[in-house]
Amino acid sequence: MAAAPQRKKAESAPTLDAATWIETAMDALAEGGIEAVRVDPLAKRLGVTRGSFYWHFKDRDALHQAMLKQWRERASYNIITRIEGTADSARDRLKRLLGLPYSGPRAARAAAIEVAIRLWARRDRNAAKAVRHIDRVRLDYFARLFEERGLAARAARQRAYVFYAALMAEALIVTDSKDPALVDLDHFLLD
Repeated sequence: MAAAPQRKKAESAPTLDAATWIETAMDALAEGGIEAVRVDPLAKRLGVTRGSFYWHFKDRDALHQAMLKQWRERASYNIITRIEGTADSARDRLKRLLGLPYSGPRAARAAAIEVAIRLWARRDRNAAKAVRHIDRVRLDYFARLFEERGLAARAARQRAYVFYAALMAEALIVTDSKDPALVDLDHFLLD
């Protein structure tokens, strides 16, 4: 009796989840702005058809909303949770925040995403809403830390704005290395 012929298993394309599409879209955003976040180039980058995209997202706007949600979570909530997870003083937590732009390759990618989202927000209502929300969350957090350091609420809020402006400038001002004048930036901002 002859054995039944064995069927070859069909080669299947890698299964992608929505998170993979979002990460790839964030890479494209960091590299080329929101204009680079298009379904066909993303599918090509992932080595799949555009049908995979529509399995996870209704349309490109749905992807954009998912990207903004992820940015909100990573760019503030996760960082604040990580910083607050220490028993450091308010000054030390603020100093750790000042060091974030120099914390490695992921920080450079995060800065590129931050700039791209802010440029996107200049012409997109939903992106602008996300930026306003994150700015409010960050400023409230920074002000609270300055209040913990003993500043009155108004002075803490003013200091929070200057502190935040310095952090944002780190993402915008490009130099070959950290400018020696900024080495003691923490003393200038925190003392």
